[in-house]
Amino acid sequence: MNAHYKRLALLGFTTAQIEELKSTFPGAELVPVLRENIDSEISKADALISADRAVLDEVLTADLLRKAGKLRWVHATGAGIEHYLIPELVQSPIVFTNGKILQGPGVSDHALALLLTLTRNLHLTIAKDQDVITPRPIELRGKVAVVVGCGGIGMLIVEKLAAFGMKVFAVNNENIPYLTMLQKVYMPEQLLKILPLADVVICAAPLTKQSKGIFGPAEFAVMKDTAYFINVSRGGLVQTEALLAALKNGKFRGVGLDVTDPEPLPDDNPLHSFRNVVISPHLAGMSDNNFTRRYENIMLNIDRFIHDQPLINIVDKERGY
Repeated sequence: MNAHYKRLALLGFTTAQIEELKSTFPGAELVPVLRENIDSEISKADALISADRAVLDEVLTADLLRKAGKLRWVHATGAGIEHYLIPELVQSPIVFTNGKILQGPGVSDHALALLLTLTRNLHLTIAKDQDVITPRPIELRGKVAVVVGCGGIGMLIVEKLAAFGMKVFAVNNENIPYLTMLQKVYMPEQLLKILPLADVVICAAPLTKQSKGIFGPAEFAVMKDTAYFINVSRGGLVQTEALLAALKNGKFRGVGLDVTDPEPLPDDNPLHSFRNVVISPHLAGMSDNNFTRRYENIMLNIDRFIHDQPLINIVDKERGY
């Protein structure tokens, strides 16, 4: 297809961004669309590129895709895309890209922030909780960490844990290079084998049909009572009732959650009552640089698309990431 005739629907971009994109890519037709007019515009679009997750959540429906006879590419700005993978998209030839890898620096920082808050008792200090005898802080050097999910976020978590002097193991559904910062890589079916060794478990896996509820009664039962458990990926990876039961039975020195199931977590949920649980409101992906990286990624893919080159950050729609 001649680049001149490619029509790209832009959803959720600022006026300044739209003007920059138009001046950068004069050979393509770049059309801003809104919730109100996307139904009428989508039939003429070769691509739907979103810079606003909330708006895409509303408009990317089976009905919209049925009207999109020319659509060849859809881009979602975030990393979590499980809710977009409806049959009409999965079974179509449409290439689907997202923001995976780009949020790695911020989310990995946040994972360590949750862990250090708990190991250094900062949650008790900040709360000025005088009713608790503060336990002695725990240092990370020499401790064993297990990182579940080693994509663009998980690998940065591995890197940072190793820098603290931890012995780091990974659980991943694909083999990864033999890096010196990793002791060994286990497959998901071997999770129960490695969990008993962990002083720290950090979950950074995508939410898929296979990974949903991967942390449940069996997994928590084999973990050390003194372990720290951190989840910065998706709340659905953890069976909340099983986590609550484990906490009630004295499991865990600390739990740090940026994501929960349900989300947002209701104020009356019992998880809020545990002094050794720290919960942040799904903000790990936010940073001063993530919008810049997302926009740069979009510009790179637009250039590739209009020149018929392979896109980056393609989602395997069957596998879910």
